[in-house]
Amino acid sequence: MDRIAAVSVVLGSAAVAAACFFILWLRRRRARSLIHGLFQDYFAESYAAEEIGRRVRASVGRRFTGGSEFFAEAVAAFQHAVNARLPATHTAQDEAKLLRQFAALKTEFGLTDRYRIEGWRAGRE
Repeated sequence: MDRIAAVSVVLGSAAVAAACFFILWLRRRRARSLIHGLFQDYFAESYAAEEIGRRVRASVGRRFTGGSEFFAEAVAAFQHAVNARLPATHTAQDEAKLLRQFAALKTEFGLTDRYRIEGWRAGRE
């Protein structure tokens, strides 16, 4: 009976751990897709930087926006906007407009300062 109880405890613990992992994975996936949609709308000029900041913080919270995954999503959305909106024959004004949008986004979330400070703490400058 002791072996059966031990096996059932181990299997139960594994099932709980797998369920927790799955729930966290679904939450991250949902947050990532929500952020991706909001960034697409932002770079399509549907929102101002302050508005997207408010919407992102309300939908996913500060814990997600404080991570490197959020920064990667912002950069990926910017790159996607560059690829989609800048044709082969674009002007410097088109580039400057996208760069200003990205700079406003980085300023709204403090992405530039945060990662510069973390790099300094790790000994990289």
